[in-house]
Amino acid sequence: MSNAGGGSPGPFLDQALDELHRRLVLNATSYLELAHGFGRRFVARGRGGMVLVAALGAVHGLPNMAHVSASKAYVLMLGEALHYELESAGVDVMVMLPGNVDTPIIDAYGLERAELPIRPMPADAAVRETVAAFLKKRPMHIPGRLMRLMTRLVPRSRAVRMNGRMLGKAADRLAARDLAASSVTP
Repeated sequence: MSNAGGGSPGPFLDQALDELHRRLVLNATSYLELAHGFGRRFVARGRGGMVLVAALGAVHGLPNMAHVSASKAYVLMLGEALHYELESAGVDVMVMLPGNVDTPIIDAYGLERAELPIRPMPADAAVRETVAAFLKKRPMHIPGRLMRLMTRLVPRSRAVRMNGRMLGKAADRLAARDLAASSVTP
């Protein structure tokens, strides 16, 4: 299972281009290299499996996380395509799309748990669900029944706006934290 990624909420144009390039390498290029390297080995031996961890934001653009959602979309497209491309060679590929999993990223992004639309799912439960879906040879899995249901039922435009507002608030919180930390004199 590969789970590389990084980013920070905030307006796209406020972020330094060199930092966006660094994140693109981490969020997308690292998956390219891992999938290619392990894919070749697995095909050569006639069996193997990969779970690529993208993000639920990969299914639509996220305002205030535009670059991250775009780079995670690469992982989703790569994994979905490889699921079918490598299947006949005995290699299973699946993409995990975590949306609301209880990991340190919630705090790092400046999100308030009480403001999240759904209580975060424990990480171990998300992994168990994902492994079960992988064993059923699914091309992709969104952990959490409620998150899967919301993804299907909430119109895309509404989800984009809702997530954009939530991430905008998170970006404001992070900026306020940074300002407060920089004003403290040692």
